[in-house]
Amino acid sequence: MLQTCGSNSVQSLVSSETDEVRNVQMVTRADDPLGELFKAREIEPYSKSERCLNLLETWIKKCHKEHPLCSWSTDLSLPTRVIDVGAQTQDPFLFESNGARGEWLTLSHCWGGISPLQTTSHTLDTHKSSIPIGSLPETFRDAIFLTRRLGYKYLWIDSLCIIQNSHEDWISESSQMFRIYANAAINLSASAARNPRDGIFNSGDQQRKFSAPLTTFHCRSNAKDIEGEVGVRLQISGKGLFVLLPNEPLHCRAWVLQESVLSPRRIDFASTQLYWECRTTVHTEGYPESNDGAGFLKASGRTLHQVNQRQMDPHPHLKQGPVLEDPVSWWYMMLNNSYRGRKITMDSDVFPALAGVAEEVGRRSGFHYKAGLWLEDIHRGLLWQPLHSLKKSKDVSCPSWSWASARLPAPDCRLALDRYAAGHRATVLDVEIKTTGENEFGRISSGTLKLECNVHSFNDWKEPLLPVYNEHGGDFKSMRMHTRYLQAYYAVAYARAQMGRVLCTVDVRPDDVDSCHSEMVQRRAICAQIASFKVPDLGINNYKRAEDITDWKTIIYGLILEPVDDSSQVYKRIGIVEIAEEDGLAEGWEKKKLTII
Repeated sequence: MLQTCGSNSVQSLVSSETDEVRNVQMVTRADDPLGELFKAREIEPYSKSERCLNLLETWIKKCHKEHPLCSWSTDLSLPTRVIDVGAQTQDPFLFESNGARGEWLTLSHCWGGISPLQTTSHTLDTHKSSIPIGSLPETFRDAIFLTRRLGYKYLWIDSLCIIQNSHEDWISESSQMFRIYANAAINLSASAARNPRDGIFNSGDQQRKFSAPLTTFHCRSNAKDIEGEVGVRLQISGKGLFVLLPNEPLHCRAWVLQESVLSPRRIDFASTQLYWECRTTVHTEGYPESNDGAGFLKASGRTLHQVNQRQMDPHPHLKQGPVLEDPVSWWYMMLNNSYRGRKITMDSDVFPALAGVAEEVGRRSGFHYKAGLWLEDIHRGLLWQPLHSLKKSKDVSCPSWSWASARLPAPDCRLALDRYAAGHRATVLDVEIKTTGENEFGRISSGTLKLECNVHSFNDWKEPLLPVYNEHGGDFKSMRMHTRYLQAYYAVAYARAQMGRVLCTVDVRPDDVDSCHSEMVQRRAICAQIASFKVPDLGINNYKRAEDITDWKTIIYGLILEPVDDSSQVYKRIGIVEIAEEDGLAEGWEKKKLTII
């Protein structure tokens, strides 16, 4: 026997035999009279249905007419090449714009280990004449269908609009990613498709059956004097569907984050339903009239357009105000929340995959970009911490001091000190980044950092004041005891028991923590002081407003470095160190000039 409890569209279904509780939703069709009482809508069995296509058109028209923040332009310079989709009876072709203007859509899709149809130097002229629709993989055919149906002429697809066997063209076009996506009318995201053969529609339709109503019954509202059909389905995430999107094949890819962040409007064809995302709101097929999109936009990193250049008066120990007032804090929030853990095929693509976003953050902040960090905030940026024991990038061109060198298999680290004002303990003498092309935000060939700072050799620490080593390396759970979460060094039970000793966390988990110090000595490792931070002396869960905190402690953060060879004075990063200044642990260090690669 089942009974329901709850209100509005969401109910709890309770089994009297097992006491199992499952949330269900009361849903109606859009044209049902009871739609004014139940806001959840039935999910169509096929995403290519007329109802779904009409819904997309409704969202687009609403954004055009009612969203002043979502600026639309019909007169922009087209990308170098776009696909002219033509009429329904014509084959599309590759159009070289040569300064022509207009509107275009973009397609985000997974290659998935399968090479889609590509434009190369050998096929360029052929594609400029015609691209037979039958030669295209299903995802591309679906994108062309949608472009035509939504009333647009041009479509940009990476594999067809970039000459794939030309390094020069790839470098040139990759430097245009910001303009291509930020100026596009709409981005079509084939979220559920694992590869180009899956198709935009078919890849999602396989899961839609699980969103169908379990049963339908006739219902009447005496108060409203209306009646109609109400369906009951197991609850799918409604307004907060961003919980599911990161699990879609497309959104596991590093390249796609940039496409998502930069695009002013996006249609996601996911495995459960359709999504509309613009700069104003988020709509879903299950809740098509909902305007509650703030959580989605923040979780997906799609808030760059809200970030301005206004600087707020800082708290004495806190960095300036909210993230949305500070482009660089937004950048690290995006890395922490949205980019971390995404998959990338080639290590050397880690910077190009974010080049467009980095360009816009640089424009808004006025800061200078240095291999994923920002020169004017580099003391904080150098102090990223791994969330897990790392695999270092195989790309030797990626500097060890950049978060991009952390691989698991994607960048997997956190900048934990983004709220706190840094007191500089190192002087930056020079940062030299060499790129493989003219784009300063793109692929790099080397990165060198020169500092003058206080250093201490591991060989000079003796019993009983040897450093304390984080037992689990960068393991996430153990790091709750670590100052990563900005709990003061003194407030943490683990650290309090080790007063008078510095706390070290190596990037790559040690096989035997007991032998970690002897290993550091053998590797001739040193600690280099980078910055000091005033952090609140609070317990693990004791959060207060900054103005209510009276007891602040100074923690000096530094890098653990090892020389790249036996004779060199050139170093690479292998970990991070935390030093309690009040214990006098920062005294007696030697000032030295260092080169870190």
